[in-house]
Amino acid sequence: MIDREYRDKAVRAVRRFLDCEIDNIDYENEYPAPTLFSKRRIEDHAIQAIAELTWNWYDDFSAHKLEGIHALSSEMRAIGERCVLFLTSDAEYEWREHRFIGTGAYHSDLISLDLNPTPLPASESLSAHLDQPEGDASVWPFFRSADYEAALQASVTTSH
Repeated sequence: MIDREYRDKAVRAVRRFLDCEIDNIDYENEYPAPTLFSKRRIEDHAIQAIAELTWNWYDDFSAHKLEGIHALSSEMRAIGERCVLFLTSDAEYEWREHRFIGTGAYHSDLISLDLNPTPLPASESLSAHLDQPEGDASVWPFFRSADYEAALQASVTTSH
């Protein structure tokens, strides 16, 4: 199920965080992630999956933007851009897996505290974590490269 209202809020938050317009504290406040005491259940699994993946991008102990020592690698930045594209699309989230916190699937600031082992490159760890060979992990959160390509084409068409 696609929740357009929540996707629109999520895409705005992710875009602003990627563009260093807001810090991690503002991002957590703006992103419509489900919370323990939420009155509304979020049925769109993309919202949960992207919230959990992006949680690995920041440090809970201090406010910061995604710059300097907190800047994303080019590979992680590309994943973030795909998240933005996915959230603007009408594609369903088809992956079975939508949990990324505490899985070791991604680099997080826990590595610097030696609480998490040195990770694989993002693309390898994502593919291993998703473990769904019928999907194309290289275009996550999209499920098929054709869906990703169609969304790219649609975004080019709407931006002109």
